[in-house]
Amino acid sequence: MDLQQLQNFLIVAQEENITHAAEYLHITQPALSRQMQTLEKEFGKQLLIRENKKTTLTKDGVLLRKRANDIVNLVNKTSAEMSEDNSDLAGQILLGVSETDAIKYIGHCAKQLIDQHPKVSLKLLNGDNNSVLRMVNNGLVDIGLYFGEVDQNIFNQIKLPQVNRFGALMPKNHPLADKDVLTSTDLVDEPLILYQGSLDDGTLPEWFQRKTSELNIVATFGMYMSAKKLVESGLGIALIFDDLVDYQNDDLVCLPIEPALETNVNLIWKKYQVFSDSSQALLSLIKDHSIQKNIPSINKNSMTPN
Repeated sequence: MDLQQLQNFLIVAQEENITHAAEYLHITQPALSRQMQTLEKEFGKQLLIRENKKTTLTKDGVLLRKRANDIVNLVNKTSAEMSEDNSDLAGQILLGVSETDAIKYIGHCAKQLIDQHPKVSLKLLNGDNNSVLRMVNNGLVDIGLYFGEVDQNIFNQIKLPQVNRFGALMPKNHPLADKDVLTSTDLVDEPLILYQGSLDDGTLPEWFQRKTSELNIVATFGMYMSAKKLVESGLGIALIFDDLVDYQNDDLVCLPIEPALETNVNLIWKKYQVFSDSSQALLSLIKDHSIQKNIPSINKNSMTPN
């Protein structure tokens, strides 16, 4: 297996047709077919289902596509880091992030760094909470913003000052919209649009004091904008992080819930990770700010990333 074969495999998966993929890659169709056969022979598994006009992935092919994406992205990240000009801080800092107002805290520190070192830039890779954890664990990003606690045997973390506080998003003409605050009793029988991460970790079932199967869940989401659009469609009430809500919206209202439900936001990175100079500089700035604000920090006894 070599990198070019993996990259070509990803193009075949994208195009769903070996002939089209070969045209895209500017190689002959027989040559590309031989490369795919070599991959299948090496793994001892069928990766592609070849039909007359369409090529689809087997279950093993889907797994390889996921791993190949990670491998190619990691190689590209390494190449970019190795080509950086070490005479001054430069290059991209990769941050894995889901939707949270805490990104403003990172942005404040990044602005301070970039003002001094204009060749530095911040690149965000977006995903849900589980995706952020996977990106950090696989080395696809330098650091990530994660909701909740992580395994401290694997990751370091700094607790940020912001918290994600849940609110109930609904149309202003909903019968519950006139209330000042909503409880689980108000919401338990309503059609609910719920954040998948907080279902998976048990936060929302615990708040409702119900099993997941006992809730009227009509949809789950990973990103706020999708939940907002579903609420606008009339599908149900969404429990979302209230600091993401556009309060200029004339059609929706976000009401507080009681008891309050909050999730910590942590900056996380892999233990024993080797950082680029720019990533190290940003992390040091964030740590300095966290100490000044007396924000609890994991592994404060070692202010250099492990």
